[in-house]
Amino acid sequence: MNLVELEPAEARAAVDWSVLSEPHVGSVAQAVARSISRDYGLTLEYDDAHQEALLVMAERAGQVRSILADAGPGLLHRWLSQRLRDRWLTVARRRAGHVSYEAARYAAGKAEG
Repeated sequence: MNLVELEPAEARAAVDWSVLSEPHVGSVAQAVARSISRDYGLTLEYDDAHQEALLVMAERAGQVRSILADAGPGLLHRWLSQRLRDRWLTVARRRAGHVSYEAARYAAGKAEG
């Protein structure tokens, strides 16, 4: 099965929350959220990652059902991980380059005295 987008953007316009009641969807969302929050802990907490995972699956319910039917929860885990990493990688890179206010103030204080 190809993990690229299977549905056109127009088909994703409708959010189908009923997909969240499908078998394995909840456990896959939790597992991916744990993984993403561990990898991007400075940017994304578990609860936020879990909500994002549920939203991604509801937005692409047809793909989720197709992946589960064709390949099972393992491929769904990989697919969802890729979607969330794509969303948060740019944010994580930007934040990694920023210096917090506290760190900048501390550095300025050390330089003065």
